[in-house]
Amino acid sequence: MTHATVIGAGSIGVSVAAHLANRDVDVTILDRGYAAGETTGKAGGLIFSQLHEPSDVRAMDYSIEYFRSLSDDDNHFTFHQTGFLRVGTEAERPVFEHEVAMQQEAGADVRLVEPDEMRSIYPDLSLDGVTVGTYAPADGYADPHTFTTTLLADAEADGVDYRPGTSVTDIDPGDSPSVTTDEGTIETDVVAIAAGPWSHRVASLAGIDLPVKPYRAQALVTTPVDVDIGTVYDAHEEVYFRREQEGGLLVGDGTEEVESDPDDYSQRADFDFLAKMSDTIDHRLSAGEVGVQNAWAGLCTATPDGHPLVGRPPFEPGGASRPNGVVVAAGLQGHGFMRSPAVGRAVAALLCNDRQTYSDWDPTRFDAHPGDFEIEEMLKLEGKHHHLR
Repeated sequence: MTHATVIGAGSIGVSVAAHLANRDVDVTILDRGYAAGETTGKAGGLIFSQLHEPSDVRAMDYSIEYFRSLSDDDNHFTFHQTGFLRVGTEAERPVFEHEVAMQQEAGADVRLVEPDEMRSIYPDLSLDGVTVGTYAPADGYADPHTFTTTLLADAEADGVDYRPGTSVTDIDPGDSPSVTTDEGTIETDVVAIAAGPWSHRVASLAGIDLPVKPYRAQALVTTPVDVDIGTVYDAHEEVYFRREQEGGLLVGDGTEEVESDPDDYSQRADFDFLAKMSDTIDHRLSAGEVGVQNAWAGLCTATPDGHPLVGRPPFEPGGASRPNGVVVAAGLQGHGFMRSPAVGRAVAALLCNDRQTYSDWDPTRFDAHPGDFEIEEMLKLEGKHHHLR
């Protein structure tokens, strides 16, 4: 393979392009808008290894090291290694204990923590009702837009041809693949679809029925607060918050587990979300009077089983035939930015070595079409380990 065409210039698409360019593959990357202009630019920027499945934990080992390395090498991008504390009640303890054991076995530096240690980690955090937590000191956060544009600049220096403002109108997925755009046709060896919530529509241009659904999530940034805090997830209330560099807090989740139209959804945060986040801040932090500086909604993309679709897809789930000239990198369940380095590596390994890095992510894993599947938000604990409930 000598040439790849990547559709989508968010963190996933740019990572795919950068990893392929590092293997001396010529890459063209297309986006109807501009880099990090949609889902990536609205992401919360959390980077953490405390995930629910071993394959995802192992993927984050690579991603965290990638973020750290880029941060060390480039003064435009910074990975803030603040640590990540999850807090909960006795209702969350069985899941916390199970996940910490699994995460440690998968190689993560994470431990179960009790209230005394939590107070030493974040003294300004109120532990009212909290009886248990988990903590990973290597976790943290970064700015998704800066990461993507920094990595794209590096990729362009390596020869990647970036074409913003280019709409894809057709894909030929056959033995001699091509991508038709409003600027002309590109002959290529493989088409990589990394279009986030638009991935289903883009894949349909190649005759592929991709089982993904976009769903809405919300976040806000407060006015500056005088508290010392890093990155926290309240697993009982299902809310995360972290420090922003300007002195405020980024607070979020507000997930709606219903399908949204990526071309027609409300990008404004709901009043109920703003009220709940305000109550959480008052409850967990003695920050005094706190205002809202900015609030928004973005889109995540779900799959039937919560695992990403990274690899060569069949024309339809459960089908035996699949196109030779298409790979997908979609359905990251709201964790796309932080897993983007691992996804880029996985796509490059598959295309250059024909090796599937994470079997749980293989798009051919479904035995049958899942039909109208339910959307499940992946940061929360509820429903993840049924045998513990």
